Amino acid sequence: MSPTDPASAAPEARTLAVDAADRALVRVTDLHELADLQAASRLFDTVWGRSTEAGPIMAPEALTALAHAGGQVTGAFRNRELLGATAAFVGLSEDGAVHLHSHVTGVLPGAERAGVGLALKLHQRAWCLQRGIDRVRWTFDPLVRRNAAFNLITLGAQAVAYHEDVYGPMADERNAGLPTDRLVAEWDLLGPRVRAALSGRPAEPDVAAVRRAGAVAVVDVGEDGAPVITPSEAPRRLVRVPDDIEGLRVGEPATARRWAETVREALGGAMTAGMRVTGFSREGWYLVAGGGRVQELSEQP
Repeated sequence: MSPTDPASAAPEARTLAVDAADRALVRVTDLHELADLQAASRLFDTVWGRSTEAGPIMAPEALTALAHAGGQVTGAFRNRELLGATAAFVGLSEDGAVHLHSHVTGVLPGAERAGVGLALKLHQRAWCLQRGIDRVRWTFDPLVRRNAAFNLITLGAQAVAYHEDVYGPMADERNAGLPTDRLVAEWDLLGPRVRAALSGRPAEPDVAAVRRAGAVAVVDVGEDGAPVITPSEAPRRLVRVPDDIEGLRVGEPATARRWAETVREALGGAMTAGMRVTGFSREGWYLVAGGGRVQELSEQP
């Protein structure tokens, strides 16, 4: 039987984290020394393309205070090179329950597909369970397909809320000139969905099957790369996001803005009206459904 409390689950979680770090050829460790915290601050700015005039995403002194106050500041090193880092602080949910809010995680260009991000998140999971915390929350851009797939499929997190323009205007290459709408991810560290994902059985919707069963694609990608909208009040809806929104933001900003507005209306509007994200496919489809428990997710290895 799988452990159901953080303390008993912590050793297994630590093993998973160490194995992931070994596969990624990195050493993942919590940061406390000023030089390492300064390196983490620079890494975040590099990953997001932050301008020096705007100031750092997380200043070294802020990371130092966070680490000293019992928050999580972690780095992934290959030899002596810092390839990725994460910073998170302990928070309280609306009901007073303790959770970890993972504020920022970044991996240097060229190392994104090497498993470094997974090693950082599994270290974070073990870090939490060792401290009696069984839930992590963070925000992510709903338009960035690879992040949605990593969060909702690979990690088994769930998107529980949609917030408009959370951070306001941001002076970095990823967000410049566009609203910072975000989905809130919740990672139930001991939940069956997460356990299945981390054991190689992630939940992913069979899009063709759910369409045959009546789900309506309300947003799709047109031949010109722009969103194609099909209004519907169907109880199950599919909302697609483009392959590379970051490329569109650089090369076709008007199209990128249309995507931001369309996904806000289709996905954000549905969630505000009480619908839930019940899955995401690697092809870029969010599946949303109305009240009641849905059965259309299929676990695929």
